[in-house]
Amino acid sequence: MTSALTLIATINVLPGHAEAVAAGLQALVTASRTEPGCLQYALHRNQQATDQFVMVEQWRDAEALDQHRATPHFLHFTHAFGERLIGVDLLPLQHIA
Repeated sequence: MTSALTLIATINVLPGHAEAVAAGLQALVTASRTEPGCLQYALHRNQQATDQFVMVEQWRDAEALDQHRATPHFLHFTHAFGERLIGVDLLPLQHIA
């Protein structure tokens, strides 16, 4: 039996690009939530550092996450907004209790 995979993605945006990236992320959320392996895909914005977003993701398993990374909507976001990002930090989590 495989266990769900939780991922926290912290997305740091170049100054002046936060609103455009926010719109791109919102479109990504809408599309990603329709994927069969997506259990949670929740977008948050740092209240104190508004150029930072946090995506809380939960996937059925690692294969579902791999499939997500190959979807047209994920690839579109990466290509359309990648140059507007400082970087993305990924924190994979294992549920223990």
